[in-house]
Amino acid sequence: MHNAQTLRWEIRNAMDAKTQQQLRERLEARKAEIERDVSYMAGEIRALGIDQDQENGALGNHIADDGSSVAESERILTVTDDLQGILNQVNEALERMDEGTYGICQRCGREIATERLEAFPYVAYCISCQSVLEREQALGVEA
Repeated sequence: MHNAQTLRWEIRNAMDAKTQQQLRERLEARKAEIERDVSYMAGEIRALGIDQDQENGALGNHIADDGSSVAESERILTVTDDLQGILNQVNEALERMDEGTYGICQRCGREIATERLEAFPYVAYCISCQSVLEREQALGVEA
């Protein structure tokens, strides 16, 4: 026979497991999306390189065209770096799920609010610790 407290605990854990499964599915979908985007960007960089090779030495190659290609390459590399950073966070979140530490702040050890995880399922820190880390980063303080 279950008492009311045990039943509440079982319901909470069942909901947590369901929420965590939904978040895992979102993380895995986000991972696949980022991997596609990174692959696309790599193709774009290769295409820009091929275009440059074909144009090198050709008459009418204007310095402004070369500048545009360099700027486009830099933009693609910046976006790719940003995507790679998010992909790393997604992979780390999936690892924390596998280890049973998902949803626990990596800095203070407290539970991360479900609402925060639903908004950003790859976060590793509670909102308080994230704020502290961002302030320290802005000030150039080592954590």
